[in-house]
Amino acid sequence: MLAPTPAHAAPVQITPDGDAVTASTSDENVPANAVDDDYDTRWSGEGDGAWLELDLGASMTVTHMKLAVYNGTERRNVFELQYWNGSRWVTVHDGETSGETTRLETFRFDPVQTSRVRYLGHGYEGDGEGDWNSLTEVEVWGTPGGDDGGDDGGDAEFPSDVLDLSDWKVTLPIGDDGDPTEIFQPDLDTYVHDEFFRVSDSGDAVRFRAPVNGVTTGGSSYPRSELREMEPGGGDETEWSSTSGTHTMTVREAFTHLPEDKPHVVGAQIHGGDDDVTVIRLEGSKLWITEGDESNHHLITDDYELGTVFEVRYVVSDGEIDIYYNGALETTIEHRDSSNYFKAGAYTQANCGNSSPCSDDNYGEVEIYDVAVTHGSGSGGDEDGDNGGGDGSDSTQAAVRHGWGTPLAISDEFDYTGPVDPEKWAVPSGTVGGTQGCWEGHDGNGRRCAKNSVVEDGIMTMTGEANGDSGWLRQRLETQYGRWEIRSRSQNTGSSGGLYHPLHLIWPTEGNRLENGEYDWVEYANPDAQCLTAFLHYPQSPTDEKERRDLCPLDMTEWHNFAFEWTPDALVGYVDGEEWFRVADGANDERGDIQDMPSGHLNIQLDNFTGDGGLRPAEFQVDWVRVYE
Repeated sequence: MLAPTPAHAAPVQITPDGDAVTASTSDENVPANAVDDDYDTRWSGEGDGAWLELDLGASMTVTHMKLAVYNGTERRNVFELQYWNGSRWVTVHDGETSGETTRLETFRFDPVQTSRVRYLGHGYEGDGEGDWNSLTEVEVWGTPGGDDGGDDGGDAEFPSDVLDLSDWKVTLPIGDDGDPTEIFQPDLDTYVHDEFFRVSDSGDAVRFRAPVNGVTTGGSSYPRSELREMEPGGGDETEWSSTSGTHTMTVREAFTHLPEDKPHVVGAQIHGGDDDVTVIRLEGSKLWITEGDESNHHLITDDYELGTVFEVRYVVSDGEIDIYYNGALETTIEHRDSSNYFKAGAYTQANCGNSSPCSDDNYGEVEIYDVAVTHGSGSGGDEDGDNGGGDGSDSTQAAVRHGWGTPLAISDEFDYTGPVDPEKWAVPSGTVGGTQGCWEGHDGNGRRCAKNSVVEDGIMTMTGEANGDSGWLRQRLETQYGRWEIRSRSQNTGSSGGLYHPLHLIWPTEGNRLENGEYDWVEYANPDAQCLTAFLHYPQSPTDEKERRDLCPLDMTEWHNFAFEWTPDALVGYVDGEEWFRVADGANDERGDIQDMPSGHLNIQLDNFTGDGGLRPAEFQVDWVRVYE
């Protein structure tokens, strides 16, 4: 006899109201027009890369989107559909509309859990060609509350079937006073407690519950059902330094129940030594970030509703803790200590002394859908400046994650002092302005000078001055195809003036980008930028056609690992080990395939787009440059 098929929620429209719709650009046809149920209005944004973003207000499962195109029987819109994964925009559909209707067309993709989606436009084709992106209506479809309409996870028996618990232990509100029960690996893989630590009813989360009458640890008066980070394999407790490397925990969770009288529960935290460093704590409907003993350091929201799934991410490096909520940076806390570790679960901030009834029925509860921790030995701000991750264990490097092998000899760790290595880098060699080692700057603006690129303390610093002098380096390697990875950051050091443009790019050996192409795989128009852009120019394109890709938000003042892979098949960009663009082919009567540059070399530049003077001083810092076959 066949078992009955479980019932699942059918997708419904979850399109937000107009006040939750924004765009990178628009004319008089504003973003809210795209969700007003009126085919006589539209959103229009000009430019390759113009986007329309829809904020869903909470984490939901999105299964498909519907688009209605302005003049849709004459135009085929070229676009991507993307969702925010907590740290970057991820493309789930890349294509064109049909060009056959002005009504809604459906574009399906694998279900994703997110709080934000966007349409990334690349203009239109069909009756002519243009860079306007115009939509009369947009609909978002899915299921609120995380039901993707698919497998409900009913086969999950143990919490380890839902979460990767390899490097954790769990502390439970049972056992002896001051010495609660703890479950370690390998026992944790097959452990479940029906009341305090089990798979949720939905089957896609783990339920952590701690009643006010639960057993507590020796250092606390409050009960917990909570994971504690351990060494790989889960055998021993781990600790890490906030000033060495980069340490990240991402948790997707929901508060689902609060105790009476004192409705306070912690859902995630960083602990250090004998006390918590910072926690995410719900107090009634107010969701707070704490700092040490300051329980109300930063208010995330004052109207949190129980059951709302959200994502919190801690990123710790250089003595600072950046805390993100649904992808947005909420606060930065300074913290320097070497005894830190992550925790996640339900840490109920109430007991029988301040909450009644004193029973198992009075509890705090959190459901966790996903938790992930990474530690990069070279992924941020080692105090000695050595962010190399040379042990091959840093998965925030594309070369490590994707197995690119050993760096070539042309690579540079900048482990010396003074000018850049002349065997690896060419620098300006003219005498423009009467200074040895200076050329004209970008488009004749200011000068590019050798003096503006200096190595000290393991870092190459390229300086942009107020007078328009800036730096420029060309790697002494000409090649067709290759892989490059660079660890860099930038910052404005002055308070006013025209802004410098930091770049990592592959410039064609022959110098003619209209004939040979150009790959600006890292480019941004402000050293303090919070977004990254790539401009990838087609070869054999007299009109200089190009592809644009944007990654937002991304704090360019922080250290990141930027990688570029150029093969006969595609151009691929990576940030901190994760792919953020991939483009290939595209040849037509006006251009060649985008990856077909005949030969090129790596340049590092701090470009002056302003003139001779009036610039805002800035620095472009590079920790290392690695090149691979």
